[in-house]
Amino acid sequence: MKYNCKILNTREVKGILAELKEQFGMKADIKEAMIEGGGGKIYLISRKFGEIDQSKLRINNLGLYFCKKENGGLRPTIEGSQLIKPSKNVFEMDEKQRDEWMEGRNIETGERNLHGFVIVKHKNDFYGSGAYKEERILNFTPKERRLNAGAKAVLEDSQ
Repeated sequence: MKYNCKILNTREVKGILAELKEQFGMKADIKEAMIEGGGGKIYLISRKFGEIDQSKLRINNLGLYFCKKENGGLRPTIEGSQLIKPSKNVFEMDEKQRDEWMEGRNIETGERNLHGFVIVKHKNDFYGSGAYKEERILNFTPKERRLNAGAKAVLEDSQ
C-alpha cells in the first residue's frame, strides 16, 4: 500500500521533540512514531503499525494530527497542545477571550513577552495554538471545529 507520507527516522523525531521542548517547554514523553504527511503535517502513530499487513487495508488517514511545520516553527494542533503538556509560551485566556477563540476569532493579549507560535489555554483546558503578533494571537482553528452562534446559545442555556 502506498501513502503520501514519510515515516520519520529517529533523528527527525528527536529534532521535532527538541523544537517543541525549546518553544513550549514540553514535559510529555512522546514514544509514538511520527509520520509527515502533505503540507508539513506531523502525525503520531503507534509503533506497532509496522507489524500490520498493510496490503489488505484501505486507509484514508494515519494517526493523530499532532502539529504542522510552518516557517515560524512547529504549530501544535488542539490535540497536540494537550499532549505536550507545555510549560512556556502559553497564554492564559480569560472567559471572554476563550469564547472569542472558540468562535475562530483572533484574541488581543496585551502581552509582550510571547513569541512565535503560542499555546492558548483557559484554566486546565488547552485550546490549540496560534501565531503571536503585535499583542494578539492569530487563530488557526479550522472552521469545522469552531463554535458557531447557535451552538453557543445551546451551551449557555444548558448552564
